[in-house]
Amino acid sequence: MQALMDSIPDLAWVKDTQGHFQFVNAHFGKAFGRQPQSLIGQTDYDLSSCGQAEAYLQDDRQVMDSGTLLRREEIITGEGGKISWAETIKVPVRDQQGRVVGTAGTARDITERKAAEDLIRHLAMHDYLTDLLNRPGLEQSCQSILQQAQTSGQGVALFFIDLDNFKNINDTLGHGVGDKVLQVVAERLKGCLGASDAVGRLGGDEFVVILGGIASRLAAIKQGNLLRRQLEQPLEVDGIGYELTCSMGMSTYPEDGRDYHALVRGADIAMYHAKNHGKGHLAEFNAQLGADSLRRMTMERKLKEAIRRDEFFLNFQPQYDLASRSIVGVEVLLRWQNEELGLVPPGLFIPVAEQSRIILDIGHWVLEQAMSQNLAWGRAGLPMLPMAVNLSALQVHQHDFDEQVTNLLRQHAYPADRLELELTESVIMDNAIPVLRQLEQLRSSGVRISIDDFGTGYSNLGYLSRFPLDVLKIDRSFITHIHEQPQQQQIVQAIVQLARAFDLQLVAEGVEQEAELAFLSSLGVERVQGYLLARPLSASQMAELLGGQKGVA
Repeated sequence: MQALMDSIPDLAWVKDTQGHFQFVNAHFGKAFGRQPQSLIGQTDYDLSSCGQAEAYLQDDRQVMDSGTLLRREEIITGEGGKISWAETIKVPVRDQQGRVVGTAGTARDITERKAAEDLIRHLAMHDYLTDLLNRPGLEQSCQSILQQAQTSGQGVALFFIDLDNFKNINDTLGHGVGDKVLQVVAERLKGCLGASDAVGRLGGDEFVVILGGIASRLAAIKQGNLLRRQLEQPLEVDGIGYELTCSMGMSTYPEDGRDYHALVRGADIAMYHAKNHGKGHLAEFNAQLGADSLRRMTMERKLKEAIRRDEFFLNFQPQYDLASRSIVGVEVLLRWQNEELGLVPPGLFIPVAEQSRIILDIGHWVLEQAMSQNLAWGRAGLPMLPMAVNLSALQVHQHDFDEQVTNLLRQHAYPADRLELELTESVIMDNAIPVLRQLEQLRSSGVRISIDDFGTGYSNLGYLSRFPLDVLKIDRSFITHIHEQPQQQQIVQAIVQLARAFDLQLVAEGVEQEAELAFLSSLGVERVQGYLLARPLSASQMAELLGGQKGVA
């Protein structure tokens, strides 16, 4: 028994009713830098701080009094004060008459797992590049600041900040330099904040600053201009000097809105007004700023006509197996070509389509067209690969969404295992139980389920075990220059560990450099997509590419 217990990598021990150690295994002794035999007869007070020892003995008493197993995660202080996390299990020890005569326990080191969980939790609320708050983190902080304002009767100012012409830095000097500039901007913004303020990055070169305790709108304007001047101070990166300007929009509580979303929307409209009227200054939100609303209304009207006019079309981006460099899947990308607006970026029309619920019709059209195209490739003797289709939250939250997909599969005689539905983390977390049931129904029929842009939303570890998932797609923001970014490497390594723990396939998006590809390969990421391997292709271009892989399915 001694040899068996010494062979396990966990701490194991037996105590009497007074808390004296009657047995410890070799790993237990090693954790405290002692020979196991020297610990016999000692108590937790001899090994740990008084507070920690008392907590251990209190657990022992609970186990002996209840006569049942106790399991908990706790901090253990080992040799030299080393802190680690352990999953501890304690059980009562009984004699032949059934009387409790002590306790026995094991403790497994879970420090690495806890670190990975902490990293994911931090990631859920913070931007990976600047360590500022991200969208969920900003919303949470803003709610707290607004609650304080309601109590104090003071105002709140929200500033939406966009760096002017920042794209030129990325295009001319590379994203590495651009990232360093963003980090400097983030540090400057943090240096302007007080205890009741918050700052976050929404993505790209867009930042939000929330200032609490504002006495008046005039005071908010003064604070905003101070922020702007601070950001426009010359900066230096890698020995090169830069001068930045920024366009800022401001909204205030309670005049312009009473919640985070209303304030962000108002400040965003004001920021675009500033950018469209000379850049480099601060604009206040007011009722007269209808230009953005008019644009959205115009786009909404044209979106309603787009399907009837056959203005939508699909592009296809191949997914490659990293080991064999063969195509193993295809992601469907929606595109819109309007006679008046030209080729409209998805980032512009998708939000309008979702807000107006037109996305429901568009989403149904995309699913049907994707199936039809894949079947057409199959009839032409080309391989029918799994087709990944992005879904809107509105689509998934329909009560009969699973029936709609099932009916399409039946109508087109389309093989379910050649359809992959991509959802964002927020789609899963909102209205979670009905979504879970529908996804379980679809997955039982053979449809694959993937999480798109993993790590940029809620990153709640619970859904990885509860929801019927097959694939995690690592967001491109973590892949860009990953070979040069230790922090991004840690994040991706944590995601890889989680995927392996839950037996999920990994797909890395946005691979544009061989060095990125090599690093992902070293981590064991199975699949990749990105401009390095193939840009989005038309149906005919995709067919030509698939022609070189006939027989692969």
